[in-house]
Amino acid sequence: MFSNLNAEMARNKLTIKALAEKTGINYESLKNKMSGATEFKRSEMLLIKKEFPTCSLDYLFEAN
Repeated sequence: MFSNLNAEMARNKLTIKALAEKTGINYESLKNKMSGATEFKRSEMLLIKKEFPTCSLDYLFEAN
């Protein structure tokens, strides 16, 4: 659902599991949020943004 976030994760060779570990977000929760089953909290979005400092929140979380 979040193709830009998925693209940045691929560029940085990050899996959902690795991103969950780096950000402290529960793996199952992150998986559900990335698939669009549930919504991201703003605090979670900011934690993820820290892993991609050159990308804006709007870019990373643009829904397709």
